[in-house]
Amino acid sequence: MLPFLLLLPALGYGWGHWEHRLDLYAPGRFLWTLPAWTLVHAGTLWLNAALDRDQEEVLFGRAVEVPTQAARLGLLALALAVPLAAQASTLSALAAAGCGLLAIAYSHPRLRLKARPLAGPLINALGYGLLSPLAGWAALELPARPGSALVLPLLPLGLLAPFFVAQVHQEEADRSRGYRTLVVTHGPQACVRAASLALALALAWGLLLIPLGLAPPRTALGALAWLGVILWLERQRPRAAQAGSQLAQGLVLRMALATVLTIALVA
Repeated sequence: MLPFLLLLPALGYGWGHWEHRLDLYAPGRFLWTLPAWTLVHAGTLWLNAALDRDQEEVLFGRAVEVPTQAARLGLLALALAVPLAAQASTLSALAAAGCGLLAIAYSHPRLRLKARPLAGPLINALGYGLLSPLAGWAALELPARPGSALVLPLLPLGLLAPFFVAQVHQEEADRSRGYRTLVVTHGPQACVRAASLALALALAWGLLLIPLGLAPPRTALGALAWLGVILWLERQRPRAAQAGSQLAQGLVLRMALATVLTIALVA
């Protein structure tokens, strides 16, 4: 999923251009966020693999034997990401450090926050949906314009959805590990319902940005694409348990297409 994840700091970088009405600005600083976030993502996945030792179905990949040094490599990758991100800006480095701390809280054997019903998706939403775009935006090293903080909840809300749905095909594996994820406590349909709610809240928040002057009115056309994603997801809910990983894959791809359309309308 690395290409999807590298789009997140790029979204923050693009937003900074849009809010300041800039032509291409400080690309050299922004480019440092890409290897930094490659390490953030790899380190996060390696720590998670070291905890789960998962040999089951894997989203956008295949299951392989987890090397014994996965945890050490994960911590090393997270540590190296910070000085790389610092080449973009101090705030970008702080965002990388924040992502590293969230990854450790998510997968450390003594904390295992991923094993709790809501903590896992919330950590992913904060790391990928808030800190990652913030790092790209911070590479501009420009002050935020008034009202820009109102945009911050948009991505975290939307990114809750795929992380809830990703639990669906992991129900048996999570149960066998003793995790208390939402799919274990309430079942696959509850995960889909939570994802639909997150997308609906993100859509409502995005539409609210239009009358506030933080998005152009034509962006409302993108709401049709997002409504289509929500309706598709709700149609899958009755058979979520049988869908396997294809449900999460289908959601991620549809969200990516709706995001591209929305960005095109904004730009």
